[in-house]
Amino acid sequence: MAITDKQILKKIILECEQALQNGKTREHAKAVQTLADLLLDSGEQQGNKSSSVNQITENEWRQMVGNKPIKQTEKVELDEDTGGSLLDF
Repeated sequence: MAITDKQILKKIILECEQALQNGKTREHAKAVQTLADLLLDSGEQQGNKSSSVNQITENEWRQMVGNKPIKQTEKVELDEDTGGSLLDF
């Protein structure tokens, strides 16, 4: 049975009301924090399910790696006529 966001929000409201009534604010605040984390985690999981591929935009990529140009290596062609080894005399 899945817990809906509405049920979590009702629990948060209930915890806040109880904190006002009995004065155990710290305990109820911790419960609210846990419920809010649960609510945020479930929202992230739903967001990940909706997008099958996480794509990074060009701006995000530049912020992560900077604007340094990619250094391309040159291919060196071996001269096959002279032999492939230094030990060939």
